[in-house]
Amino acid sequence: MSIPTPPGAPGTGTVRTPAADLQGEACRLAERVRNEVSCAVAPERIDSELSLLNRFAEHEDVDVVVGPVLAEILAAALRTARLTSGLVDPTTGGAAWRAQDGLPARPAPGIGHLDLDLPARRLRMRRGTVLDLAEVAEAWAADRTARLFAEAFPGHALVVPAGGVLAVAGPPAAAAALAAAPGRTGPGPDTALAPGAWAGLVTAGRRGLAVLQRPGGALVDPATGAAAESPWDRVAVAAGSAVEAQAYACAAHVLGWDAPGWVAACGADGEFTGTRPGTVLRRRLRTPGWPQPGARAA
Repeated sequence: MSIPTPPGAPGTGTVRTPAADLQGEACRLAERVRNEVSCAVAPERIDSELSLLNRFAEHEDVDVVVGPVLAEILAAALRTARLTSGLVDPTTGGAAWRAQDGLPARPAPGIGHLDLDLPARRLRMRRGTVLDLAEVAEAWAADRTARLFAEAFPGHALVVPAGGVLAVAGPPAAAAALAAAPGRTGPGPDTALAPGAWAGLVTAGRRGLAVLQRPGGALVDPATGAAAESPWDRVAVAAGSAVEAQAYACAAHVLGWDAPGWVAACGADGEFTGTRPGTVLRRRLRTPGWPQPGARAA
C-alpha cells in the first residue's frame, strides 16, 4: 500500500445482537479482538509484532516463533493469496516504502518468500520482504469476533462490522433478520448496502461481506508493485467468510473488467459499479446470485 493504514478491528459500539442481555458480552469480545489485532499487526505501533518483523527483515532473513494471533492472520493471508492466484499478496508492503522513497515500482516478491509452520507458529521470511496485513487482519478480526460469539452463545445472532467488512454469527434466519432490521445496513455509511440485499445474502449462506470503494493508490498490483488502476468505483463481494469476501473484493480491483465473471467462478457473489472510460455513464454488474433491487430475504 502507498500509505500503511491500521486494520479496522471491530469496535465495541458497532457489533449488534438482538439479545439485549448479550450486547455487553459482544462488546467485550470485540474489544478483546481489537486489542489482539493491534498488538499483532498495527503498523502505527512500533512494538507490534508485524512492525518488528518488517524491521528485522530489512537486514537479514527472519526465522522466529510468532504469537498465536499473528500466526492465524498470516495463515489467512497465505490462504487469500492462493484463493486469488496471487492477485492479493501479503508481500506488497515494500511498495509503500519504495513509493515513500521515490523509487520505481518493483513486483512483490510473492509468498514463496514466506514459510509458515502454523502448528509450531514458526515463520521464516526472506530478507527484504515487507508484509502488509491490514486488509486480511481487518477481515480476520470480524470473522474471529463472530466465531467466538457463536461458540459462547449458540443460537444467537450477531453482526460484526470491522472497517470495510462485515461478518455474521448465528442461525441464518436470525442473522438475516438482524441485517434487515431498520438502520441495519452494510459496513459504514458510505459503503452501506440496502438491508434487504445484505439479508438476502445472509439467507443464502454468505456470512462475510466486503465493500471496497475505488482504492486509488492504496491497493497494489503484486505483478508490478504499482498502484492498481481499477475501473471500479465500488466493489461489494459476499462470500462464506469476511476473509474470503475481502480477498475477492481486493482482487476484483486488481483484475478489472474481468472481475465479475471471475468472482462468480470462485463461488462468491458480487456487485460492481464503475464508469465507462471517456463517458459519464455508470456501469453496474452483478453476479447471478446477487439479490436484485427490491429483493427481500425469505
